[in-house]
Order: sequence, then structure tokens, then C-alpha cells
Amino acid sequence: MSLISQPGSDYQAAQITLDAGNACDIMLLLLDAHAVLDHLYLDGTQPHITAPAEDYLRESASPYTLPALIGALDDVITMLTRAIRAASPDPCPVSGGAHREPRNAARQQCMGDNAQNAGI
Repeated sequence: MSLISQPGSDYQAAQITLDAGNACDIMLLLLDAHAVLDHLYLDGTQPHITAPAEDYLRESASPYTLPALIGALDDVITMLTRAIRAASPDPCPVSGGAHREPRNAARQQCMGDNAQNAGI
């Protein structure tokens, strides 16, 4: 797991309740951020492009390097996807990269699925 645990947080639990539309929007936002960072990083083959991001992370005292941040985003996306799927059979069409539906179409699908599940 790429997420960096903060000292003392190992035994803490947090719970958040989101409606399906917000959960879908957050998922799409995270997928977009992951895709952009992953594309910019390109496995470190173009350091002149990623140097400003690496500098910013270092200067802001972030515990993450750019590759670790990309990995942590992947972990959060995975956790959120599991939570969404556990909450409802198919609340949001989630797929990666260029194969996913445009943001508005995915949001409409999320809203339609949830209205159907609620009997609306």
C-alpha cells in the first residue's frame, strides 16, 4: 500500500456518508488526477517535466514523492471503488483511462441507477 500512515492513526476509524452522485464525482476526479500525474511522470523518463512537481512536494514537506503520490492515489481509488460497489450493486460505471464515459454521462448513469434502486 502506498498510503503513508500518520503516527498513531493505526487504530483510528473514520466514517463518511456520501450520496452516490458525489461518490461518482469524487471517483472521476481522482481518476483524472491519477491519469494526469501518471502521464506527466512517464516512469521518470522526463525529469525536466516532473522536476517542478517533485520540488513542490519536497518544499511543502510532503511525505510523498511523485511516484508515491501516484501510488497513493491508486490506493484511494481502489478503496473508494470497493466501498461504492459494496454499497450498491452498480452505482457508478467506473473504468479507467480513456475508455470511461464522459463525466456528465457517468454522472447521469449514477443518478439513474440510484433512482431505479430507490424505486423512483
